[in-house]
Amino acid sequence: MFRNPFAHPMQAAQHALGAAGVGPSALKPSSTLSNANEGPAEVISKGTGVVHGGPPYPAPCFTSNEGIPVPSGTHSKNIGGIPVVSDFFLMQKQQTFNRAKTLERMVHPAGSGAFGYFECTNDMSQYTRACLYGHAAKRTPIFLRFSTVTFGREFADSGRNPRGFAIKHYTEDGNYDMVGLNWPIFFCRDPMQGPDVIRSQQRNPQNFLLDYNATFDFLANTPESNHAGMMFFSDHGTPQGWRGSHGYGCHTFKWVNKHGQFYYVKYHYINAEGQKQFTWPEAVQMSGEDPDFSKRDLFAAIERGETPTWIMKVQIMASEEADPAKLGFDPFDVTKVWPRSRFPMREVGRVVLNKNPENYHRDVEQAAFSPGAMIPGIEDSPDSLLQFRMFFYRDAQYHRLGVNLHQVPVNCPFMANSYCPLNFDGALRSDANTGGNPDYVPNSFVDKFRQDTAEQPYLVGSNIVSRQSHFWHEGKDSDYDQARDLYNKVMDDTARDHLHKNTAGVLKLVDHEVIKVSYLARQYIISPAYARGIYDLLPSPGFAFSEVEAKARSMGAPSTAKEAKFAPTQKYHRSVGMPAGNLAYN
Repeated sequence: MFRNPFAHPMQAAQHALGAAGVGPSALKPSSTLSNANEGPAEVISKGTGVVHGGPPYPAPCFTSNEGIPVPSGTHSKNIGGIPVVSDFFLMQKQQTFNRAKTLERMVHPAGSGAFGYFECTNDMSQYTRACLYGHAAKRTPIFLRFSTVTFGREFADSGRNPRGFAIKHYTEDGNYDMVGLNWPIFFCRDPMQGPDVIRSQQRNPQNFLLDYNATFDFLANTPESNHAGMMFFSDHGTPQGWRGSHGYGCHTFKWVNKHGQFYYVKYHYINAEGQKQFTWPEAVQMSGEDPDFSKRDLFAAIERGETPTWIMKVQIMASEEADPAKLGFDPFDVTKVWPRSRFPMREVGRVVLNKNPENYHRDVEQAAFSPGAMIPGIEDSPDSLLQFRMFFYRDAQYHRLGVNLHQVPVNCPFMANSYCPLNFDGALRSDANTGGNPDYVPNSFVDKFRQDTAEQPYLVGSNIVSRQSHFWHEGKDSDYDQARDLYNKVMDDTARDHLHKNTAGVLKLVDHEVIKVSYLARQYIISPAYARGIYDLLPSPGFAFSEVEAKARSMGAPSTAKEAKFAPTQKYHRSVGMPAGNLAYN
């Protein structure tokens, strides 16, 4: 028989022990330290503020993890002043301390977050059947985590870096994760280069120093990366705390309505108070004065009763339009944006933060996000990097936290109408596990699959398995178009001046002339004024600007570091996501 995993453990204990007149501490309200009587759903329902918990039970004494009273917190068991291994309490205290931190995230390790809610302000059911966007005024509990992307978790959080912006929505159809950045694009589009992006911005494995040679060398050899590279070295790379940024989904996602029709969307979370950015000198100063400025600023604001707010907007594209040959740009290329003049912003709702975590380790450090956590009505697109992120984000969290990370309260789908996982066992599994169901399918007893939630089919560009590039811009000058527009049309004189100064301030630390020349040549292709503005600020560059010009001419089309064998050559070498006609699930 199916057992409800949310049934309170006290009920079972009272039933089993009540007749015998036994009154164990397990039947008392939660203890001060461990909340041992509460399951993850109960803990997170209070943590998010959906349920208001009362004061904890005042535990009579401190105990070991096994509930054994601890005799002293200041004196170890010893022989002649020498501690002994038989001091069980001392050993457990030190062993627990040694293991108190989970594995640091490989990406996004330094961060903080808060609980709150998403409120739908405009009914989007015409476009998606996702429950949280179904009608105006509906509120969905959330947890939002901010982070720097490549710095270690003890690094100053005001340093120059991309910022992560990840929202976990606790919906009745399960947890929905939106995992993005503080700008709308990324440094690469092929998942093969994903680790290289991060490695090029992390520490050198030989000397553990920030590796500016690697950062600029990667940008110099990856044409499509320089759109995000421009954002990186602009003041977008030094936002004034977590509360000073916008958020973006970056990838293209698919919305499916109740009729099986689908649309492609881009997510934008616009800060209600506008963007606020440090200049680089201000960011350097703040990093020294308060390395935890972003974390402290968010926490203090919520403690004061403020409610940081972001307005969620989307751009919507009809599925029939999603062909780069028709659009003139690739809608599934994460290094590109959609022109707002052609795909205007539409308001969906607002994200409001109103409650700080009760415990950083439990609620922030152990929060696990994956772009693959999509509820019915929200699906993947042909975006190549998204396709792979849907796997490797979850795999990274399994490595870091273990396969039972859903038992950590912040990851528990406590609002779900149904919760009966088909994944069993694993270290420290303590929930209902199989729920009383057979641990294999199909079987003769239970069939609870929801066929109506199957992903909507779409057509792709070809049926050939190969390493053939399907990136429409590869090898074309159009790979630079949006970066040119950002520099020439979007940025004003002040923004361009800061971009030049910020870039030169780091480029001067590069050791190899060949990297400097190649990087500046890449910027020269975007705009000669861009390269010149950086070059003129370099102290004793050691090479003439004419070398940059010559290198730019020799580069020709943006095919540097691309392998000609795999270059797109046919009209079907592109990513498309057209409706699959009579294959559609209605």
